[in-house]
Amino acid sequence: MENEQIEQKMPIGMILILVLFGWGAVSLLLNAFKIPSYQLGPIIVSGARATVVMLVIAGILGIIFYGILKRFRWARKLAIGWYIFWMALLLINLVSFLANKTMYGSYYQKFLPPDMASLMTHELINASLISGLVFGWIIGLIVIIYLARRKDFFVN
Repeated sequence: MENEQIEQKMPIGMILILVLFGWGAVSLLLNAFKIPSYQLGPIIVSGARATVVMLVIAGILGIIFYGILKRFRWARKLAIGWYIFWMALLLINLVSFLANKTMYGSYYQKFLPPDMASLMTHELINASLISGLVFGWIIGLIVIIYLARRKDFFVN
C-alpha cells in the first residue's frame, strides 16, 4: 500500500470557530461603510479612520479564517493571540467608558436622530458593554482553551 494521507474531517469545534471568525469579518465589512465607529479604549474613532480600523480587523479575521481552514500552525497562534487581545480590549473599553460618562454623548448626537440619541442612556450603554464583556470573555476563553488543546489539528 502506498502512503496515502487520510484527510481528517473538520471537527465541529473548528467549524464553530470558523463561523465566529467568518461572521466577525463579514459583519465588520458590512458595517464599515454604514455609520463607521469603533471604540479603542478611551477614544472613539469615527468616519474614515473607523472604516480603516474595521477593514484592518476584518482582514486579520479573514486571514485567521483562511489559516484555520487550511490547518496552518500559525493560524492557531494568531487566533489565540487575537482572542487575548480582543478580551483585553473589551475590558479596557468598559473601564474607559465608566471613567468618562460623556464618551458617547457627542457621537450619538452627531450620527443619530434626536429621538434615537435620547434613548442611548449611560445605563443602556453600560449594560451593553458589560454584557459584551461577559459574553466575549466566555466565548474567548472557550476558543482559547479549545485551540490550545487541538494542536494536532494543525498540520501545515
